Amino acid sequence: MATKQERINAVLDELKMATSDIQGSGVISPDGMMIANKLDGDQGDAAAAMGAALASLAKRVTDTLKVGDFQEVNIRGANAGILLFDIEHRASLIVKVSQGANLGLVFLEARQAQSQLGQIL
Repeated sequence: MATKQERINAVLDELKMATSDIQGSGVISPDGMMIANKLDGDQGDAAAAMGAALASLAKRVTDTLKVGDFQEVNIRGANAGILLFDIEHRASLIVKVSQGANLGLVFLEARQAQSQLGQIL
């Protein structure tokens, strides 16, 4: 039987293969540690720290404005985008997407991965 880490990595590998618009992904703990890293290059530690800070801020905003629990954040940059999804209040899924990505397909695949990761974590 596969370990928890292997199962998480398998979900991230499947997510990356789902569409060429996904450049990389990772699973981040609430305290800013990278649980699983499939991001390109050496961005893991910085992405984990900033992703955890972004998730914390998003949770505070949704609580303050009383719009329900934080679910996801979409950041669009000039060259690429970042999506952040809450995983059962225990972790976050960060996804880097290409400029002009088909966000409908990316969101569909990422939400499926989010659900699978929630069952693993």
